[in-house]
Amino acid sequence: MTGAILLAAAAAFLWNTAPHLAPWTLDPTDPRVSLEDVEREVVRRYRVPEMTPATLAAGLPGGSVTLFDVRTVEEFETGHLPGAIRIEPGSTAEEILRLHRDRIAAGPVIFYCAVGVRSSVLMMRTLSQIAPHARAGLYNLRGGVFRWTAEGRALVSRAAPGRAHPFDENWGRLLTRTTAAP
Repeated sequence: MTGAILLAAAAAFLWNTAPHLAPWTLDPTDPRVSLEDVEREVVRRYRVPEMTPATLAAGLPGGSVTLFDVRTVEEFETGHLPGAIRIEPGSTAEEILRLHRDRIAAGPVIFYCAVGVRSSVLMMRTLSQIAPHARAGLYNLRGGVFRWTAEGRALVSRAAPGRAHPFDENWGRLLTRTTAAP
């Protein structure tokens, strides 16, 4: 009996803390599924303020923008938005504020990942604690790195031009379809 209770508690913990989309109704390998479909699903599931890549690329008045890349080290090193700071998807509000309070206060803060899931999950967990320090606002980048590159914007890496990391083979198929030349 105790084992069943512990197993149920562990499952509940993982469900509530791990970034997931289950039950995910969209198959990124299905050629009928578009990045727009994924973006709509992310918006439906995660109610966080958003900014489009076009708005970010056009520049924001009122100070410098802080970009938080909420992906793995490998994804970040493959390619990231210019000037981005990588933070762990499991970061707490306390950690983020301890390390980046001045940046957060200086101007708008944009969180992003591959398509917007991990960054939305992080924002939902930390928004109430970080928002009072972000006078210029906190936003999730709609469509993440996939949308950024699909619209022809550059990524950087240590090896000069960067590229979008596919996250995994299945999401890589969506990335390939999304960024393919017409």
